[in-house]
Amino acid sequence: MIENIKMLQKEFERIKSMGYIKGIYNSSQSIGRTFENELNLLMNKECVPDYFGIEIKTRRAYTKSRITLFSAVPNGSTQGEMKRLLATYGYPYRRDRNYNALYAVVDAVKMSFGGRCYQYKLDVDRRERRIYLCIYDRNGNLIERKIYWSYPYLKEKLENKIKHLAIVKAWPNNIDGWNYFKYSSIEFYVLKRFNKFIDLIVDGTIKLVIRVDIYLDENNYGKMYDHGCGFQISYGDITKLFFVLDLETKKLK
Repeated sequence: MIENIKMLQKEFERIKSMGYIKGIYNSSQSIGRTFENELNLLMNKECVPDYFGIEIKTRRAYTKSRITLFSAVPNGSTQGEMKRLLATYGYPYRRDRNYNALYAVVDAVKMSFGGRCYQYKLDVDRRERRIYLCIYDRNGNLIERKIYWSYPYLKEKLENKIKHLAIVKAWPNNIDGWNYFKYSSIEFYVLKRFNKFIDLIVDGTIKLVIRVDIYLDENNYGKMYDHGCGFQISYGDITKLFFVLDLETKKLK
């Protein structure tokens, strides 16, 4: 793996030397795809790393936004389950109130609202080795506790997708009405034990973000758009879950 990391480091230096690179499409969200395009990477599947076993996360140099580690549907669920959540607990979508949306940032420390009527919290059941999504009414009365993610499923997701991580930072710029990006730094990380992931969910460091709304393009307008259930961590907490890899000494810190 160290040779693959060195290869990515070399490619990053080449891309960095190019200065501002025109986005592959005119959106600030194209920061990641533009970098991957320079690496000649195709759109990859969610379940596998981007570059020879290394997952690449690209972000603005100044941003404080959380990093999505991976997305995971609940165990045994289908899109029908997300449709049920949207129909049961959704609220009018701000961009078209004829349709419902659902957005919630959930942790295991406290209940948080998703809309005005329902609250959400994670329950880490160490005996059952499951993480449950608990849904409450606005007064804090439990409505349901049946959606879950099992430890083995989450462990497989972590180790298959993000065992080796590269975080690439870039400076965006708008030039003549188009988005450009200058890639400025790269950092390499190696995943710690799976139990650390569970501990960080328990203390609220890792959060679950649920986002479901609709497609807005002409061909798919109004169809459900499931953005996924993403497990996220703040950049400032990244070393709680990962070792830092010093590429010169090949040592973990």
